[in-house]
Amino acid sequence: MTAQYEMRDFEIDAFNESQSAKIISIRKKRLEKENAKKIAFHNFMNMLYSVAIVLVIAALFSTYVYKSSLVNEAKYEIFNMKAEIKSLNAQIEELSANIENQTELKNIEQIAVDTLNMQYPKSGQIVYIDSTYHFALATPATETLSQAKTKSDKPVIEALVSALYHPNN
Repeated sequence: MTAQYEMRDFEIDAFNESQSAKIISIRKKRLEKENAKKIAFHNFMNMLYSVAIVLVIAALFSTYVYKSSLVNEAKYEIFNMKAEIKSLNAQIEELSANIENQTELKNIEQIAVDTLNMQYPKSGQIVYIDSTYHFALATPATETLSQAKTKSDKPVIEALVSALYHPNN
């Protein structure tokens, strides 16, 4: 019996060794699969990080290009506005020179004589005004007051002073 047991022990040991080898190979395969999954996951995550970094860099670059285009557009508009300002300043100077030319006395005289048929006054047309007379428009009420005031053509203050110093006149 001992030989049988020994054989059995030998078979059991061989069986255990073969089972252990199978278990070890199964565990190795499982570990390899888990490691492969981990490596695949890490590779996937690295790829996602790389894509995210590329997208961020692309977004930054496109933002930079967009802002540069806005700056260039603004510079172009400024250039056009400066050109327009120069053109308008030239027109202003031209119109100012035209106004000065039109308002010179010789031009005014020529327009008055040629287009309005005006002439210089002749000696019979000149009226001289004496500054000692007081001119005013007469109304019916003021005519009666001026006739009632004094009989002389003297101003009122002069008539008062002469009446004070010369009561008999």
